Amino acid sequence: KTRFFFFFLILNIVNNIMNAFVNSTTLLSRNTKRFYGKKLNQVITAQLQAPQPYVNSKKIKEVREKYKIHEKDTGSPEYQIAALTVRIEYMTAHVKKNPKDYASTRGLIAMVSARKKLLSYLRTQSKDRFLKLCVNLKIRIQKNQL
Repeated sequence: KTRFFFFFLILNIVNNIMNAFVNSTTLLSRNTKRFYGKKLNQVITAQLQAPQPYVNSKKIKEVREKYKIHEKDTGSPEYQIAALTVRIEYMTAHVKKNPKDYASTRGLIAMVSARKKLLSYLRTQSKDRFLKLCVNLKIRIQKNQL
């Protein structure tokens, strides 16, 4: 009897998944169906979206292209700070979702401190470039850094 119940449950789940692919527009509008505690439309949209690490790498490439000073630039402070900022945003979201991931938290702290050092170096070299970069990347700065 229990085997039949589990078989029926699995068959029902597979049927729901197949219906999701066939009638995705109608299932996306329904919010009442659930699939392992998640709404079915969340499951479908998660399957249709690109993986987050791929999206993150694309963002890093775009930001690096934007903040290059010259064609072969890989070491300027603006270039490194921009790339670190995107990586920090990604890791912050990851750590919020996975609060017990201590290794990622440690990596996040290391990235923040590296960016902080690069920002202090850039501030000593050129305040104009420092302020412009902080405004464009929406990095919070303290009043004593102005």
